[in-house]
Amino acid sequence: MKTNTLYYGDCLDWMRRWPTGSVDLIYLDPPFNSKANYNVLFGKEGGDAQYSAFDDTWYWDEAAFNRLKYFESATADPAFDAIKGLFFVIGETGMLAYLTYMAERLNEMHRLLKPTGSIYFHCDSTASHYLKIIMDAIFGIKSFRREIIWNLQTASGFKSQVRGYVRGHDVILYYTLGKNFTFNKEFLEHKSEYKARFKKTDANGRRYRDDRPDGRKQYLDETKGVMLTDVWSDIMSFQQASTSSEYLKYPTQKPIKLLERIVNASSNEGEVVLDPFCGCGTTVVAAMNLNRKFVGIDISAFAIDLINEKRLEGVCPTQGIPMDMNSAEKLAQDSPFNFESWAISRLPGFAPNSKQVGDGGVDGRGLVAVKPKNDNRDLAIAQVKGSVKFNLDSFKAFVTTMDQKSALIGVYVTLKRITSPSANKIASEMGQIKYNGSTYPRLQIWSIEEYFDKKKPDLPTMKNPWTGKNMGEDLFGKFQDVG
Repeated sequence: MKTNTLYYGDCLDWMRRWPTGSVDLIYLDPPFNSKANYNVLFGKEGGDAQYSAFDDTWYWDEAAFNRLKYFESATADPAFDAIKGLFFVIGETGMLAYLTYMAERLNEMHRLLKPTGSIYFHCDSTASHYLKIIMDAIFGIKSFRREIIWNLQTASGFKSQVRGYVRGHDVILYYTLGKNFTFNKEFLEHKSEYKARFKKTDANGRRYRDDRPDGRKQYLDETKGVMLTDVWSDIMSFQQASTSSEYLKYPTQKPIKLLERIVNASSNEGEVVLDPFCGCGTTVVAAMNLNRKFVGIDISAFAIDLINEKRLEGVCPTQGIPMDMNSAEKLAQDSPFNFESWAISRLPGFAPNSKQVGDGGVDGRGLVAVKPKNDNRDLAIAQVKGSVKFNLDSFKAFVTTMDQKSALIGVYVTLKRITSPSANKIASEMGQIKYNGSTYPRLQIWSIEEYFDKKKPDLPTMKNPWTGKNMGEDLFGKFQDVG
């Protein structure tokens, strides 16, 4: 494990490589099983045509089935009884798929924590009660410290029409590995009503009160404040503070103040803070602000890019993200799915699939900013091939997929430049589209080799899949909205 480093890929794969007892604090904010698609939908709503850039929905699939079979036979695994019991309660559902996924990773987090370490699991009411069972099984019932309630101070607006109570909080499950855990007490400032009781001022300008029964003077500056409870109502969520300068419009982004509170309470300067689902990097920034070492992992290449470009200004070492052709070839060979997602995220305005098996020949999707005249289509699709050898039949199949999906634009991404005359002829026969006075190919072949040579794909202005706004056309500054 290298500290002050970002890691791209599945946190399970990375954590399994690292030594036991190497982390002081873990904060995780993984995708909830909330049945909510947070971002732009690509295509028509419903069925196979519904896609999102950040799909927070879990499905019962082959991977979930295999995880369940593991837990059913792994009698020595701490989560064995918990998963078995939950299976009888909720069955083969998306929720169980999520819980088995988390149990695998929580086992590794338990192993990585030092004896004085703590873990904070940020979740919501959809799954928190199930997750607590998993946490109790892996970390132990006696290791549970508090269920922290973060009051989101949810705005009303259209939600006032909802039949029922409006969701107003998140849950943070707080556990420690042992009894001798690190904890630095935190205090909130006294309320104005309390401070108003200190009406007198001494010769040095210090405010005090002497109206207590014992007659003793009590100075305001001698009180530390109000001891922090497990209900946090003083930190605004981005539902209320969407104009904040720190807000990157990243789905599920949390305020730095929230993470600084956790990092300050349960670690000391110089210690190691791990966020295995680091998203846009709030934990990373909080750790840096408080002189801690950080390790951030995310399975989204977009998230790693965002942290580096928007928050760390490109100075943070990164593991798992290809920096040249050799590392790209290695990623394609060692982890084809990670290579596929990374390659798609090199295309401005495209987002990789959240589900990479059974994707119908489409690895990523995007939307053009404005539909061309006399054409109602705006869908752009991409397919990635990590093999060194070009397969013409596969390329022809992608052309068929473009027709099936009614795609306006198709990008066929290869590892190395393709010079096949037959492929170039097929691409040319697909024609061009006219867009804002310019023409663009309907189908093009673009390679990762060209990416490292800083040659951009020939694309019209695309929508940012995370915000829905128009994007700049610069491939290497792809996070900037221009409309």
